[in-house]
Amino acid sequence: MLGNTQTSVTRDNNVLSFTALVYSLSMGIQSVLLPLLALSAGYSKPDIGILTALSAVTQLVSRMLCASAMRHVSDKLLITWACLAMAVSGFLVSWSSYVIIFALSELIQGLARGTFWTATTTHVVRQDAPSVGRMAAVNFLSSLGLLSGPLLAGYLARFSLSTAFFVAGIIAILASFPAITVMKQPPFTKEGRQVKREIWSNPEVRIGSWAGLTAGSWRGILNSYVPVVLKSVGDTYFLVGVLVSVANAASIAGAGIMGLLRKRSPIKVFALGVLTAAAGTALVGVTATSVYITLFLLAIGGIGAGLLQTLGPVVAANGVALQLKGDAIAIAGSFRASALLIAPFCTAILLGPLGMSGALLIVGGALGLPILAAKGVLRTRS
Repeated sequence: MLGNTQTSVTRDNNVLSFTALVYSLSMGIQSVLLPLLALSAGYSKPDIGILTALSAVTQLVSRMLCASAMRHVSDKLLITWACLAMAVSGFLVSWSSYVIIFALSELIQGLARGTFWTATTTHVVRQDAPSVGRMAAVNFLSSLGLLSGPLLAGYLARFSLSTAFFVAGIIAILASFPAITVMKQPPFTKEGRQVKREIWSNPEVRIGSWAGLTAGSWRGILNSYVPVVLKSVGDTYFLVGVLVSVANAASIAGAGIMGLLRKRSPIKVFALGVLTAAAGTALVGVTATSVYITLFLLAIGGIGAGLLQTLGPVVAANGVALQLKGDAIAIAGSFRASALLIAPFCTAILLGPLGMSGALLIVGGALGLPILAAKGVLRTRS
């Protein structure tokens, strides 16, 4: 019976990982091309940061509401809905880049992303088996999609940006088919407000949240200003796609390394991830004219973010009881979603007085601050 259960969990995780791969392929296309579409439509660089931040607003809202939603509907239903919402986001901007349509696309994409990753992570950690390795597998394949997406986007953009977004929408629809076959888990039981408030007192939840903060900031900058920086120094659309793919490839490596390090101290892995993600973000604006140095910085930043993206939700969920895992993941995910909003927004504000390089240097340096916020836990557990 135990063998059958483990086989069922493995099969289910394989289907979920494949869903994440196809979904992330669509997301990878849209993420790299949305700021470039805004640039070609004549939006200013601060405007691009603000429009990109709209996606983070709804992602934050969806992550905050997902824990409650999973007490009424299955996580499987939410995963499927998120795939269809990602498709709508792509179809909208394939039709028009007018500011209202562009903003609506960003808002819907944020809802899709927040819902998909909260429901997917919750589905993984509530299974009766060690979750770090299975979460690493999901993140590994999703990162493959994020790696392939920009490459495909760079190729399609040579012909038409609208065609690229239309293709991204079709791919997101395809992701909904395997999502339908994921094992159905019953909704969580309802818990009192006092129990939910006590979740934050758990050190594992705090570490998972700080990990999400740095990983989300790195992703927010990669999805907004990194393509703009690279295009501004004369790189072609294809080279921009390649460099962003390198960052996502490094994120794949980070997820894979996290699977190998699952028996190591999570606090030490957390520190390593924060430092590399911060360094990779802070210096990329300064070195944008050098392809090889930029390549290196995007790579180390991606490794750090991959470590944190895998570690954060698992550590947070493992620190609480089964019926509170969705809440813990939602809290950690909310930090990540907040960072997706705050990092591009702060960069946009700093662009005026500091320029692109200075703004990224300040924002990137701030990504290392979670180590200070968690130094009490680091001191007692290392």
